[in-house]
Amino acid sequence: MASVTVLTTPFAVDASRKEEFVRGYYAFVWRVLRRAGLSAADADDGAQRVFLIATERLADIASGSERAFLFRTAAHVASKAHRAHRRRPEAPGLEGGDTVDDAPSADELVDQRRARALLDGILAELPPELSAIFVLFDIEGLKKNEVAEALGIPPGTVASRLKRAREEIEARVVRYHARTRRTGVMR
Repeated sequence: MASVTVLTTPFAVDASRKEEFVRGYYAFVWRVLRRAGLSAADADDGAQRVFLIATERLADIASGSERAFLFRTAAHVASKAHRAHRRRPEAPGLEGGDTVDDAPSADELVDQRRARALLDGILAELPPELSAIFVLFDIEGLKKNEVAEALGIPPGTVASRLKRAREEIEARVVRYHARTRRTGVMR
């Protein structure tokens, strides 16, 4: 096993490395937060919290474990945001609208949003141990050993849960399509 040198002084990580770290992983963290059920605005806020934590601990993060650390931190931040959201009353008009890219047609955007909403709905219904593995492996492209490290489970468990998650997602998509063909209504 390779030896990892960890620098623990507060000034061990320079500002350019922190900036490179944030730029390199921001999109990953934001997607993890969105898949955890946060709105786009809350994901922006959550990503800032994640990187405040991560950049303070950057010298302690082993090389190759960055995404695992960021996933665990993002999951914790999302959990805290959900608890805070349940405690505060809804404030009308605070939900930010998504900006629209001019490249895709309106029909393509609608189809993409429907597909994303369907996937988000299915992932929200899955047990967290299945949805997390599916998101990390199939959507974020982490390797099985990285997923295992991020979730603190054995690689064999990752493989079996990934198989279950894929089967469950496929079954739910089939049921959705059967329901929309039968009723003619897409949600």
